[in-house]
Amino acid sequence: MPTVYLPAAIISSLVTSFLTMLVLFYVQHLHVHARATRCWALAYACLVLKQACIFLGDIQAPVLNLIADIFLLAYICYLWAGIRIFHGVTVYVMPVMLGFAIAALWLLMAFLTAVQPLWRMLPVYVVSGVVLMWAASCFWRVRNEKHKLGFILLGTLLFLRGLHLLDLPFLRERPEYAALGYEISAFLDLAIGMLFLVAALLRQQDDVERVNHDLKQEMEERKNIERLSKERETLFEKVFQMVPDVLTICREKDGRYLEVNRHWETITGYARDETLGRYSLELNLWVDVDLRAEMLEILGRDGEVNNFEGVYRHKQGHTYNVLISGTRFDVGGEPYIAYAMQDISALRKVEQLQEQAERELQEREKLLSTVFQLVPDTLTITKMSTGEYIEVNRNWEPISGYTRDEVLGRTSNDIKLWHQPEQRDELISRIRQDGEVHNMQIAFRHKQGYISQCMVSGSQFEAGNESYLLLSSHNIDQELSAEAARLQVESLLRENEQKYSTLFQLSPIPLGLVDVQTDTMVEVNDVWLKEFSYQREDILGRTTMEMGFVAQAEERQKFNDDLGRDKKVDQLEVRIKASTGQEMIFLLSARLIRMHGKPMCIFSLLNVTRQVQIEQEIREMTTQLEERVRLRTLNLQQANAELAAAMESLRHTQDELVRSEKMAALGSLVAGVAHELNTPIGNSVTVASTLQDKTTDMLRDFKEGKLKRSALESYLENAEAGTALLMRTLGMARELIRSFKQVAVDQSSSHRRQFDLRIALEELIVTLAPMYKSTPYALVTELAPGIMMDSYPGPIGQIITNFMTNALTHAFEHHDSGEMRLNTQLLEGDQVQIVFTDNGSGMSEQIQKRVFDPFFTTKLGQGGSGLGMNIVYNLVTGVLGGSIQLDSKPGDGTSFTLIIPLVAPQLQADNSKKA
Repeated sequence: MPTVYLPAAIISSLVTSFLTMLVLFYVQHLHVHARATRCWALAYACLVLKQACIFLGDIQAPVLNLIADIFLLAYICYLWAGIRIFHGVTVYVMPVMLGFAIAALWLLMAFLTAVQPLWRMLPVYVVSGVVLMWAASCFWRVRNEKHKLGFILLGTLLFLRGLHLLDLPFLRERPEYAALGYEISAFLDLAIGMLFLVAALLRQQDDVERVNHDLKQEMEERKNIERLSKERETLFEKVFQMVPDVLTICREKDGRYLEVNRHWETITGYARDETLGRYSLELNLWVDVDLRAEMLEILGRDGEVNNFEGVYRHKQGHTYNVLISGTRFDVGGEPYIAYAMQDISALRKVEQLQEQAERELQEREKLLSTVFQLVPDTLTITKMSTGEYIEVNRNWEPISGYTRDEVLGRTSNDIKLWHQPEQRDELISRIRQDGEVHNMQIAFRHKQGYISQCMVSGSQFEAGNESYLLLSSHNIDQELSAEAARLQVESLLRENEQKYSTLFQLSPIPLGLVDVQTDTMVEVNDVWLKEFSYQREDILGRTTMEMGFVAQAEERQKFNDDLGRDKKVDQLEVRIKASTGQEMIFLLSARLIRMHGKPMCIFSLLNVTRQVQIEQEIREMTTQLEERVRLRTLNLQQANAELAAAMESLRHTQDELVRSEKMAALGSLVAGVAHELNTPIGNSVTVASTLQDKTTDMLRDFKEGKLKRSALESYLENAEAGTALLMRTLGMARELIRSFKQVAVDQSSSHRRQFDLRIALEELIVTLAPMYKSTPYALVTELAPGIMMDSYPGPIGQIITNFMTNALTHAFEHHDSGEMRLNTQLLEGDQVQIVFTDNGSGMSEQIQKRVFDPFFTTKLGQGGSGLGMNIVYNLVTGVLGGSIQLDSKPGDGTSFTLIIPLVAPQLQADNSKKA
């Protein structure tokens, strides 16, 4: 082959590569698979530069052959990168650059070391050929059925180009074959470039088709989405309106309502048009605005709020409870809030009613249990089938002697309760027959053996599947005794009534008894009936006006005034007509008394008709007759006065005894305080007399000029010590006198004032100290500070004095030692509790029942009046307006609990003073 043909082959290859490069750059400019075509265009640019370097290297400089091989490496790199991009595989630039650098370094080192061109090019061409054959396999593995044949052809050309690169170093060493090699290279490069162009265009077409297909699918999907959106909006609207809860949608930034469902107006009273565009504060929905702020804080922190309870105000003004749940969501970048609300007012009312019912049930159970225990009778519950005791109240032990634990689970036969077992059989028989029994008298045997009579009532009841028997028993021993005593008293009363009735009937003058409140005749004696010729049944129940007593208004008014003011009327001349119509003149004398709790007027009528007639007929006997009338009137007045005095004396007896008790207690206080004052005053007198003697000696030495400094110092020291002792003892005396003065004033009068209970009681205890100071008995106090009272300290002191007197006199009798305790405690409801206890002998149940009765004492005939505890009871319940409770057992001491108000009630005396 001629040598001229080789440059022409190289130039033809260069031109072919250049044209292919231009086409690929143009296609890349048209954005036809731009990244892959750019790499392929750069690959062909490197190929053009390689061909130019080969052409110039053969003519001018062999070093250009080295540069041509480097451009070959760049061609292979760009070609491989374009193929990888075309197939959508990630291209890692650093490994490619590293491989290119290693190959270029090899070429440079081989060129500088004068290695033969064949061995210098062979590794580079071998690597390049292998890379192209690997790129050919990428096209062979493509699964695109549509362009599979074209990709196989392109892969085959790349494979052939790789094989050609493997033998190209050998062809360059053979000039006769070099031109043929360049021609083959030009053909393959042109074919590969064109196929790259076709592949890019086909891929672009596929991409366009795929984009169109995707666009169609997207359009269909959008249509479906729009259709579904409309359906969902319709469904949402239906669900939004049909949900039983209230649903609202608000803007978060201003809280204004954008949508509400149909239940909104039902629960709030506001129509949809009134609500949209406004927020809850404008509608005045929240009763407590702080709850709204708390809910918004939770919503802002967590993005949602669940079951938040609030209180809403209806448009009409009433309030109700709502349960709110809400969530935050974004639409178009703007935040919104959806709320769901439920009206739970009915639920809360049901819960309140349920709580109230449970509370009432508990209170009723507690009340029933308390009533069961506090019923004064003995209550027992037993099984009908076995007779076992299920429950007994606290009165069981006094009546039977057995404790609750001893009897539960046992029967009455086990404890031998029945004195007469046939009574039990009769009781059970009557209950089985009638279901109940009332007031059956039964004899019970106490644990200690004695028999007590009880009145028993009972009934049968069902609980579950079991029948039970409820028995109520109370001891009637005292009632039987009281009944016997009552019968005796009634017998005595009947005897006395018979005596008084006999005296009333046998009186020689007419006597009558009138009910002041109704002005009706209650009783008249036989002389009265005979005097006026009436039958008894015609008189009783008629008024004095109907009978013609004191018929004139002025005389009747004077009679009423005198009787109301003086409780008596003497020698009032009245004219009364008998049943026959005859008018008679009487001198009326009357006394106001109380009988059976009612005001009664007992009157006598002295018939002076005959005397008046005699006066009219015989003037000369007027003086004598008047004298006789006066004497009789005086006698009758004296008798009536004695009777009234006796009644008044009886009425004031108890008041005098109460006053004497107070004065006796005050007298004992005076004696005790006098004894206590004797010591400090005696010490003060001794110190004062000593100071007087020392002062006299000092004055004598001073006048005689014998006063020394040491004597003066000694005198001053003694004076300082003496005055200190004198002030201390006088201070003690002053404190005793002040306390005694206050206590004496309080106990001698019912003066009301404001005082500190602790201070008042401490002052009282100081004055009462002599009562127990020299005895083996002690008083321990626990007085709460700061209890201010507006009450009567005198009665309180009298009560504590009586408690201590009774404890020292009765409780500690035959005791070598003992302790009294006094404590106070402030209670709820503006009340104070005062508790006085002792650990003395205690009281039996019989004594406890009568301890507050007047004139009851266990020291009868030994100086006891029996009014001490009665006075205490009257002062607590009357003056102080409180209550008192006694708790005592024989051998376990006694406890008195007083509960009195901080502000005592106004007494009648106080009201009269204020008026």
